[in-house]
Amino acid sequence: MKVHELSFYSQFQCTMGDCPNTCCHGWQVVLDKHTIEKYKTKTDTRGLRLRGSMRSQNGTVRFKGSKGNCPFLTKDRVCQIQLSLGEEGLPDVCRIFPRLRINYGSFAEELLLLSCPQAVRLFLNNLDHLHYQTTYRDVSYAKTGTNDDPGYLQELQNIRSALTAHILHANLPRPMLYAGLLSYARALQRFYITNGQTYGNPSGARTAPTDPAAYLNQASAPFSIPYDSTCAMLTSGFYHPFLKFTSPFLYRLCRIYFKKLHRLPLAKGNARLKALRDELHRDCPDAEPMLRGYLAYYLLEEFFKTYEDYSFVRSIATGIMHTHLLELFFALFYADSHRLTEDDSIQIITVYTRRARHNDTIEKGMYEQIKHLLSSQQPKVSG
Repeated sequence: MKVHELSFYSQFQCTMGDCPNTCCHGWQVVLDKHTIEKYKTKTDTRGLRLRGSMRSQNGTVRFKGSKGNCPFLTKDRVCQIQLSLGEEGLPDVCRIFPRLRINYGSFAEELLLLSCPQAVRLFLNNLDHLHYQTTYRDVSYAKTGTNDDPGYLQELQNIRSALTAHILHANLPRPMLYAGLLSYARALQRFYITNGQTYGNPSGARTAPTDPAAYLNQASAPFSIPYDSTCAMLTSGFYHPFLKFTSPFLYRLCRIYFKKLHRLPLAKGNARLKALRDELHRDCPDAEPMLRGYLAYYLLEEFFKTYEDYSFVRSIATGIMHTHLLELFFALFYADSHRLTEDDSIQIITVYTRRARHNDTIEKGMYEQIKHLLSSQQPKVSG
C-alpha cells in the first residue's frame, strides 16, 4: 500500500526513563478490547494486578491513576508492563504513541504527535523538512471515515502541500499570512459546498481554487487575535486549578499570564500582548520559524478532516488559534525566565499540545472564541 510517511517519522525512538515529560503522567490510559482480553488470560500475580487496576466508566475501560500518574509507572519513570510483558503487552495507545496512523483507503499517512518531547525535538531539528515522503508497505490498521472519493482526496493533498509551503516560506508577516489563509479557506469552503468534489474538472465544472498565492498577496489587513479573545480562550476550559497537579509547568505559565495580563482594559491588554510578542521576537529569532513550523505541522496532521466535513475555515482558524496561544506561552516564558532554549521550547510545545490538542471539549471551547471573532469581522461562513 502507498504510505505517506513524515520525513523524520522513522527516526523516532522512545527515551523511556530519560523522557523529561513522560506520557505516563497527566493522561488517563484507555484500554482497547484486545488488550483487555489479553489481560484476562494472565493468571499470575501480574494478571491480578492488571485487572485490579482497571476501572470502567461510561463504557470506557481505563487504568486507575494516582496524582495523574499511570499506576504502572515506576519511581525510575519506566513502565512496569513493558518491563515484565514486553512492548506487545502494552495497551495499543501506549504502544503506538506518539505515532498517528490513518488509512484513507487509497493511501495511508503516518506522522508523530507533538505531545511527546522526543517527537518535538525531531520536529525542531527538521523545520526545513516538514513534508511526507512516499513508501510502499502493508498496513495493519483499518480504513477510517465514510468518504470514498480518492480524486477529491488528491485535490486536498495538493491544496495542503501549497498551504504548508506558503506558511513556511512566504515573505509575509504572520498576521498578513493569517488574513490571506482565512480568505483562502473561505473561498475553498464556499466552492466545495456549492460545487461538491470536482476532481478532474468534468465538463462544465469550475476548477477549485487550489493555489493560495493570490489570496495571500491580496490580503489588505492583518488578522490578529485580540486580548479579550485570548483571555476568553484561556478561561473557557484551558486553565483549571487541577493543572497544578497534572502539568505543573503549564500551570506556572498560566499563573504568569494572570499576573501580567489578567483583567486589563482592552487597549492596555492589546498593548501588553504586543510588547510581550515584540520582546520575544527581538531577542529570540528562532521563535518565528518554530511558530510557522507549528502551523504547517498542524495542517499536515489535521487538514484532511475537511475530506469529511468541508470545514476549511475551522481547520485554518484552529491552526492559527493554536499558533497564537503557543506564541503567547513562548513570550510569557521568555518574559519570566529571560531565555528560550531548545529544551525550553520542547517543554512548552509538549505541554501546550497535550492540553489544547488532545481534549476535544477544551479545543471546542477555545475555538468558539475565535469563531465569534471571525463572525464579527467577516460575512458568516459556517465552520
